[in-house]
Amino acid sequence: MTGPFIYVGTWSIKPGKLDQARKFFAEHIDYIERNEPRLIAFHMYLDPEGMMGGVVQLHPDAESMDTHMELIAEHLANAGDFIGEIVQEQTFGAPTESFAEALRGYADSGIPVRVIPVHEGGFTRVS
Repeated sequence: MTGPFIYVGTWSIKPGKLDQARKFFAEHIDYIERNEPRLIAFHMYLDPEGMMGGVVQLHPDAESMDTHMELIAEHLANAGDFIGEIVQEQTFGAPTESFAEALRGYADSGIPVRVIPVHEGGFTRVS
């Protein structure tokens, strides 16, 4: 059974870089909202201390994730200025081969990656 593709990523924020990260996140969210009409949901989060960030993305299918990665590649070029280490990568739904290759690269570098590919069912409500 096919279904939506969900991506969850978590990373640390470099000490003293929270304001820079927040500014980037606001710009990044705006850029994605303007340029990715198929993306169903995109939410970024921070822990209370501002030391950890995360993103949750709900795509209609795995191909939408590929489109997302292509569109943000240049926009993310300076993210290393404030993002420390990637803590974890998770996907729900079978990734495309190109995104699976990216995930293998993360895993090969020691980042925990979890892929849960089989969609058993569910629903999405859109208001």
